[in-house]
Amino acid sequence: MTRAPKLIASAFLVLTLATACGGDDGRPSVDDLSKAFQDGDNVIGTGLDEKQADCVAEAFHDSDLSDEALRALAENDTDYQGDDDDADALKSVSSESIAECMGADLPDMDDLATPSS
Repeated sequence: MTRAPKLIASAFLVLTLATACGGDDGRPSVDDLSKAFQDGDNVIGTGLDEKQADCVAEAFHDSDLSDEALRALAENDTDYQGDDDDADALKSVSSESIAECMGADLPDMDDLATPSS
């Protein structure tokens, strides 16, 4: 598995973890998310470079993820567990857009479904 799919899988996994974040501090900024994603200890895996982190942060920020879920990402809260709405919203952050941020091309699903001769 290459680095981009591992990062994507990690990002999706983090939003299915344990407890809710306290307090309502509003939606974290793209900047806050980007800084968190550049940290080598963040919940989505190894630190991203600035350009990748900005791109991924924008994708998550512009999604329908709750403010609480985004705060958990920004605060590296590995105990956070999103609700069903967050799980549904996470699906809106497409693998393709995240892979594009990583500079990786995902295989064409039609090519995968076509048996080779």
